[in-house]
Amino acid sequence: MKRIALIVLVLSAAVSVHAAQFEELEKPPEGAHQGQILLGAFATIGVPYGRIIGAESNFVRNSTYTFPDNLITKKIMLQHLCYSYGIFFEYMPIDYLGIKAKIKNSAITQRSQFGAEYQNWSKILYSDYSFFLGPTVHFTARKQWDICLTPLVGYALGEYNATPVANRLIYTMFGFRKKNVNNIVVGSELNICIYFSGGFYMSFGCDWTLNMLKFGSTFQVYNLQTYKSFFPSGRSSSLHSVCFILSAGYAFSN
Repeated sequence: MKRIALIVLVLSAAVSVHAAQFEELEKPPEGAHQGQILLGAFATIGVPYGRIIGAESNFVRNSTYTFPDNLITKKIMLQHLCYSYGIFFEYMPIDYLGIKAKIKNSAITQRSQFGAEYQNWSKILYSDYSFFLGPTVHFTARKQWDICLTPLVGYALGEYNATPVANRLIYTMFGFRKKNVNNIVVGSELNICIYFSGGFYMSFGCDWTLNMLKFGSTFQVYNLQTYKSFFPSGRSSSLHSVCFILSAGYAFSN
């Protein structure tokens, strides 16, 4: 009898927990409002630009690579892609305004452009870990959709690996290419947010980041194929990236 009573109690508790969880999932979306906490993850992909990116392309201009298997010679051209991922936390002390923190791992890749019929090489040009903090302005309150704007400021611990593809393809090249570039970062996000039942939400939009790189000294990297030096007078450079950002997470109230 005691065993049966215990089984009944366990089953009753399980049913109650299941009902409570189901009830929680069926709650209507509450949208952004005072006291809400947002926690989630994000990923971005986009295009970098700036003086240093222009210097990378200029360094290999008119340089060539000969494929050893067929002895075909082609000019070296480059393309650059940036991507990142991370986590974020936001707290809303009042309606329409939140305080957001982000931790992000970013990378910029450099790739040769010989065409689909030929082998191409892809290398890491720049990578960092960064932390951001800033206010978020929400344009709606307690609605299923929202538009939010977030200006951010932060600090990045990064490494710049100059001319990585050229280093692989041009044999008459030498110099010191790597520098630690811990730098101040500013940026902004503009997102469209959608809230779902049970607290789940997702957002998508545009992310802009500006790294203020300071190299301390010039790179001293030389391309003897074209008699060029890399970024010869450059001790600093802005590094911009414009990306599509996709975020997802959970919204719950304090």
